[in-house]
Amino acid sequence: MSARDKKLLIILAGIAVLALTYFFVFAPQANKRETLKTENMQLKSQYNQLSTLAAKADDYTKKTQKMSDEMQKVYDNFPSYLQIENGIMDAVAIEKSTNTKFTELTVNDPVAIDVTADNSGDGTEQSSGSSDSSSSESSTADSSTSSSESTSADTTATDNGSGSDATAQNNAKSTVAGYQLYDVNSVMAFTTEYHGLKSMLEQVIGSTDKKTISSLNVNFDDSTGELSGELNTDSYFLYGLDKPYQAPVIPEIPHGTDNLFGTLN
Repeated sequence: MSARDKKLLIILAGIAVLALTYFFVFAPQANKRETLKTENMQLKSQYNQLSTLAAKADDYTKKTQKMSDEMQKVYDNFPSYLQIENGIMDAVAIEKSTNTKFTELTVNDPVAIDVTADNSGDGTEQSSGSSDSSSSESSTADSSTSSSESTSADTTATDNGSGSDATAQNNAKSTVAGYQLYDVNSVMAFTTEYHGLKSMLEQVIGSTDKKTISSLNVNFDDSTGELSGELNTDSYFLYGLDKPYQAPVIPEIPHGTDNLFGTLN
């Protein structure tokens, strides 16, 4: 091998060493450097964000506590449970305080409400708040101008069985942890007069419990001047609240008679 060939081999070996050094040392280090640079930028962005949040930590804590307190006030407005007795005694209270007589009353079993469902397109509204005043105004329009008045479609009520209380308890206990909103629907057939109808609606709407009027059908009798119809209401309770169930006050009901055959003393 000539001296010239040896020089060429040395030059080629040097080039090979440089190439291997570049591909196996410098290139990986350059890629790693770019990766670390990208990660450093991301960490810097997160650090700036966390620093901003930390600077406003007290403000966020106060706002969170305020929202929690406001939500708790909303929860406190709901009863923790309702039974058939509540619906019956509500009807009794309306009869006593207004010139209204109920000829038929149906209180249905509690039904769990999916508050995440979108009900905007089904033509109905389910709300935990009280009915607004516009519903009262439209429902209590002057009945003397018409012989028949209706604010919604007819409501078909189904009679519930004697085991509704046990069913409601089982449904409530089968829910997941947390709060579950329930709806108790009541259908009341009534006879009254104009001012009695207004008083009845005002009592339902102004109730301290969460109630809504789903539908109201009213007919005017020309011969008697009385109104008859059907009122469909929804009462709501929030299962899972940390407060006891408030049972309605049911007065003592007398049974029997001292004068069985109607004889005179």
